[in-house]
Order: sequence, then C-alpha cells, then structure tokens
Amino acid sequence: MGNTESNVTSGVKKQAGASMQPIYKLCDLKGINLVYWYNNSLALLKVVLRLRKLLLGGGLLVELMKRATQNKQYAEIDHAIKTKVEQFLYNKGAGRYLRISDLVLLRNKERARHKLLPPLKAMENPDEYEIDDEGPEITEDEYRKNPHLYRHVCWKLKDRGAVGETILHLCLLNATSLHADIAKRLLRFYPKLINDIYISDEYYGENVLHIAIVNEDPAMVRFLLDANVNFQERCFGNFMCPEDQKSSRTDSMDHEWVNVCPETNYDGYVYWGEYPLTFAACLGQEECFRLILSRGADPDAQDTNGNTVLHLLVIYQKLEFFDTAYEVGSSLSIRNVLNLTPLTLAAKLARIDIFFHILNLEREIYWQIGSITCAAYPLSQIDTIDMETGHISKTSALNLVVFGDKDEHLELMDGVLIDLLNAKWNTFVKFKFYRQFFTFAFYFIISLVAFTLRPGPPVNSKTANSTNATMPHSNRTHLKNGSVELSLFNLTHAPTGSLFAADTYSCLLENDDDATDNSDAEYDMEEWWDNLQEECRLMMLETPEAKIRFACEVAMTIGAFLYLAAAVREARFLGTRMFFENLRTSPSRVMFLFSCILMLIIPWLRLACQDEIEDTVAVMVMLTTAPYFLFFCRGFKTVGPFVVMIYRMVMGDLIRFASIYLVFVMGFSQAYYIIFLSFDNPLTPEDVDDSATNPMSTPIESIMAMFLMSMTTFSDYYDAFARTEHEYEAKILFVIFMGIVAILLINMLIAMMGNTYQKIAETRNEWQRQWARIVLVVERGVSPPERLRQLMVYSQPMSDGKRALVLRLNQSDEDKEEMKEILEMRRRHERHIKKRQEKLLQQNCNMTQVPLQSKLK
Repeated sequence: MGNTESNVTSGVKKQAGASMQPIYKLCDLKGINLVYWYNNSLALLKVVLRLRKLLLGGGLLVELMKRATQNKQYAEIDHAIKTKVEQFLYNKGAGRYLRISDLVLLRNKERARHKLLPPLKAMENPDEYEIDDEGPEITEDEYRKNPHLYRHVCWKLKDRGAVGETILHLCLLNATSLHADIAKRLLRFYPKLINDIYISDEYYGENVLHIAIVNEDPAMVRFLLDANVNFQERCFGNFMCPEDQKSSRTDSMDHEWVNVCPETNYDGYVYWGEYPLTFAACLGQEECFRLILSRGADPDAQDTNGNTVLHLLVIYQKLEFFDTAYEVGSSLSIRNVLNLTPLTLAAKLARIDIFFHILNLEREIYWQIGSITCAAYPLSQIDTIDMETGHISKTSALNLVVFGDKDEHLELMDGVLIDLLNAKWNTFVKFKFYRQFFTFAFYFIISLVAFTLRPGPPVNSKTANSTNATMPHSNRTHLKNGSVELSLFNLTHAPTGSLFAADTYSCLLENDDDATDNSDAEYDMEEWWDNLQEECRLMMLETPEAKIRFACEVAMTIGAFLYLAAAVREARFLGTRMFFENLRTSPSRVMFLFSCILMLIIPWLRLACQDEIEDTVAVMVMLTTAPYFLFFCRGFKTVGPFVVMIYRMVMGDLIRFASIYLVFVMGFSQAYYIIFLSFDNPLTPEDVDDSATNPMSTPIESIMAMFLMSMTTFSDYYDAFARTEHEYEAKILFVIFMGIVAILLINMLIAMMGNTYQKIAETRNEWQRQWARIVLVVERGVSPPERLRQLMVYSQPMSDGKRALVLRLNQSDEDKEEMKEILEMRRRHERHIKKRQEKLLQQNCNMTQVPLQSKLK
C-alpha cells in the first residue's frame, strides 16, 4: 500500500499468530481468500487484496455445521452457538451502547505518537488503553437524545479478532456456502450481531454487508437486508482510503469519521466510497445496487471526501453504471469537499467520455429541424465566471480543462468548451487583448527611443565635473556681491563724517541682509539643480536628442507605474493566491512586471547621480521588457506553437542538459586552471607578469574558456597549450572534452529539442490550449461587475432562470438516437426523484404522528 509494511500486513500477521484467541477456536482460518475484484476498462481482474487463513484445524462451529449439513440435524450446532458464542456477547446478545469517543480513542492508539489524542498522550503507555465496558450502561433514552454520540455493539471488544473483527465477519470473509450457513444460524439467535463493525483503524466501519458485496453474493446481500443490516454504514478504514491521504489521517473525539487532507487524486486500491451502495456501484454489482436502493439507501450520500455514487463512477470511468445511477435519482449538482460536481470532477481527472456524456445529460433541447438541433448548455458548472458574484471559479470545467496538465485534457478542448471560448473572445476578450498588445507595443517603442538615445560617459569626466562644479559658484558669488562692492567703493570716497555716508552705509547693510535671506532658498535649489545637470551626464538636456530621451524616460516611468497599479488592482479582486497562480502561467509577464519595478527605481538613481548603477538597472529593464511580446504571440496561431516550444525546451530540455553539462565544465575547467598556472608567454620579458596574456588566469576565466570551447571557439586556447609545461596533457584533455561535451552532449540537446518540437507539432489541440489560456488570463484582468455584464451578453436565460450557452448543432442519426435515449433517461430520473421525495415526506409525517399518539395515550 505504499509502505514497507502496511497495517494490512501487520493485521494478517496478528491473525496468523493469534490461534489461541477464542474467536479463532470457533471459526479458525486458513488459506487465501480471493474476494476483492477490480474491474478496469480492459478486463475483469481478480486481485488479492486481503490474506486470511481459512479452516486451519477446522474450528468448532465449522465441524458442527459440516455434520449438520450432512444429516440435517441442527440441534447440536444450535446448542454450541448458545453455549459457546453467547459468552462473548454483551447482555447475552442484546448488546450495549458505547461512547463513540471511546471507540475513537481505541482506534487512535494505533497511530504514531504525534497523532495521538490528548487523553492518550497523557498516558505513559497508550497501548494499554482499553474501554471500560463493565460500568453503568447507557440507556435507550440517552441514546435517543444524542444518537450521534453512541454506537450499539454486540460482540465484546476484548474478545474481538486481531484486527477488530467478529465471528460474523470471519464467516462472510470465507465466502463459502458452509460459512454462509453458520452466519445465518448465528443471526437467527443473535440478530443484533449483524451491525457490528471492524474497530481497528485499517478496516474501521466495515460491516458484513460491505463484505457480501465484495464477495459478489446478491443472495447474501438480500438475506442481510432482510435481517435489518445497516445499509448506510460508513467504512472509512485506512485500507479503503486514497493512497495520498493515508499519511494525513487524524482522529477527533467529536465525531467518528477520520479527518484527512482534502487534496487528493482519488487513486486507491479499494477507495469505493465508504457506503455499501457505492461499493456495489464501483464493483459493477447492479443487482446488489438495486437491492440496497430499494430499501431506502440514499444515492446522494457523501463520503469523507464528499463524493457521491456519481463521483465514484466518474473516478472509475464506469459509463454504463453511471447511467443506471442517474436514472434512479442520483444528483449531478452535488459538490464534494473540493467543490467539484461529477462534471467538474470528470474535467479535473480528464475522463473524456463521461465528461461529454454529462454535458449531454444537462443540456436542454429547444427545437429540432432535420439534422439541426438548438440546445442550451447551463453555464453554472462550465463557465469560469460565477453567476452570482462575477468572481473567477477555479473549479469550473473550463478552468480545469484549460489549465490541466494531462494530455487527455487536450481531447476535452472540443465542442461546448471551444464554443464558449469563442463567445468570450468575440464578446470582450479580443478587444482587451489587442488593446493590451498595442499599448505594450507603444510602451516598447518609447523604451527603444529612450535607451537608444542614452549617452555614454564623457571623456575625462572627473576633471570636467570638478571644473564645472567650482566655476559657476565663483561667478555667481562675484555677480551677487558686485553691487555691494560698488557701493562700498562709492562710500569710501564720500567726505569723512558726512551724515549721508553713514546713513547710506547702514541702509546698504540692511538691504544686503534682507536680500540674502530671501534668496537663500532659491539659490540652494538652483545651485543643486545646476550641479546635478553638470555632474550627471544623464541630466544634461541641452541637445534635442537629450530632451526627447528625457521625455521618453518620464513616459516610461509613468507607464511602469500604471502597469503595476493595474496588477495591484487585479490582485485585489482576484485574491493573492489566484493572482500568483495566474502569473505562473505566463513567465514573460512576470519578467515584465519585474522590469516595471526596476523602472521605478531609475528616477531615484538619477537624482543620486549613480550613473553606473543606473546603467546596470537599464540593461535589466530592457532584457525583461522585450520577452513580454511572447505572451501576446501565444494568441496568434502562426507563432503560438513556437512560443510553447520555447517554454518547453527552456524548462525541460535545457535544464536537464545544463545539470549534466555543468558537471563536465566544472571538472575540466579546474583541470585546465591548474595546467595554465605554468603558462609562460615568450613575448613578455622575464620580470613581467604573464597573467595579462594568460587565457585561463583565474578559475572564472577557465570556466568561461570551457564554455567557449564547447561552442567550437577554441583556436586561441589550443595555441596556448604549447606555452604551458603540460602541453600533451592539455591536448589529451581537449580531445576528451570535445568528444564528450561538444559532440555528445550538444548533439543530445539538439535531439531532445527536436523531439520536443515534433511532439508539440503533432499535438492537435496544443495551440488551442495556449490560446484558451490567453483568453482566461485576459478575462481575469477584468473586474467582477464587468465580467457579469459580459456574461449576460454571450449567454441566454433558461426556463429555470439559469444562464446558458445556446448552440445550434448539426447532428448525425447516431447523435439523434443518443439524444432520444438521454431524454428518456432524464424523464426516469425526474420520476425517481419525485417518488423519493414523496417517500421521505411520508416518513416525516409518520415520525411526527408517533409522538402525538403517545402523548394522547
């Protein structure tokens, strides 16, 4: 079951070594019982899923039943049952109620230490926990007040088998006529034994009806139903759980079922839905299915994962039985824990035939003329737009198919889904897509102009900057103080002691102080701006080209801010999780948003006059802006497949190639670095260092050299081998490196890329899937109210008020016959639903009348 030793194996070992237990003395086990069957799409295969020992040494009841069958005298076995079996039953077979919380603790002690419940964690040895069944009994009145808190148990817990089974389970497990007779004889004396279940975690909840269905024994199923077996018993043991949920199983004392992680792929050996009805459906036992259904079983009952009969039939791809279950009233609208209906579950698991079949079951036929049929397909489960809120539905059939990762999902890109995508595209997506495309093209042209006109660093920039920084200041000081100096000159030539001279001098001083205070702020700002223009080459705006460049840079900054604001707005109404999932589908858009963030950093670097850092950021901006065109290229049929090929090759072929390529490059590069430590250039003098002409002077240089050599650029390096002291070793390594990397690995990469190209080119609907993803990505960028308005445009109301996509279909004769069968099937479905509702209403009325009659009495 995925473990080194599963609980099944350990349970079987317990049974094999438990022959001294009283239960096995009554009905011992030996051999192998092939009881579980698995029916796949190709053939009916018998699979051994449980090992049991059957009839090793006979067993008392087995021997007595053999004699009774031969001589038709049952008194001896009846006496043995009364004397030997009754001692293992509570209240001589009447049973007693036990708290479910106690049974959960008994099951929980089998789990790992970190999964134990608090009462068991508090114990020094949790394995010693036992239920006290000798205390005061729970009365019938207490049970009726809270039936969900108690379970009726007949066979004593301490006398159960190794995995919690009773003698009745052992009889049914053997699946022989002899053991069937023993089981019927036991139920004749102790009828309440029929509803005892396995109490170990591996098979918890399994009763005799489950076993009879797996044995494919309709006669025993009928007998058990007549004996009032609980046909709604849930079997949620570890053995019947999907494989990927087994490690997440935990218990709670508030309820009997097991908590599991909701995320699952539903793959399991015996994941058959917990209920006897779903067991019969998954195993294709139609007679058993109808027998249980006739006794009142609910076809819409949900298991731990929320799956009904129809969900389970979708998982196991049983199309014929799906129709049977639908006819008897199973609902197509019930959602499981993952919010999936049978239709959306078929979309998620890529069940092609059942998916299109359910679409045909749900459609409504308006009219038919000849081969043309007008049909309406309800959009509640298909469309990505929620009918009430306008939010994106991640569990819609369209979303699950378009973003599915299986090859089978491509086969679902047909019929109704393509028509729905075309309706979205023609209604509003096409306009928004082309508007985004031309807007980005304009933004990209502006960026080209801005970076093309970008000036380089000036010659002797440091000397020029220092000169320009001092000269304007001295000139401005001279001009600023010129009037003061002139006035002071005039004052020195005034007569000594003149009143005019004193007054004028004081007035000039006051005016000079006022002028200085008023002009300080303006002078500081002007000085800073002038210095910035003169010291920072990118702020010199004297030429027309510089002014155009600066205007384009301002436009780019505004555009980057608007793009980021639109992304924040989209994340707000999509939700953070869906927004990042949306980005994951378009890597080029992630790069573009990153370039917008970098673009908003550039103005601050410009003001700080950090030219070198700004140049580096500008390079990153251009490198991450241009690939955004790939996002739009996916929407065009001529270039869309090539974009897909690029993504697949980069994320698949190149990564695998690089992981192996780096191993050889790193090894050979360090070997060559050691060889070139002895490099000696004869053209340089003896006292001059040769590192300037050494092609592999550092480890980093040697790695780059290996990369260039693998690209067949090796002439300079090969000539340098002769200038080292290890010429022959270098040439031998060269031959080995070129053979492994340049010939083998490079050609292997070409072969892998060719295989990827061929695979995508031969895939029929691959471009449609990429186009569909573009449609849904653009749709997600629209606000919910706008989505609802567009939904009303491309859909039409049905008779029940729901929105539907109305299509005109050109049907063949075979399609017409299928349509008639489906219409008849729907009529039977509605008839069974009406009958069940009437039956439930009658039961409710009877239940309300009983208390009234008791009160009147």
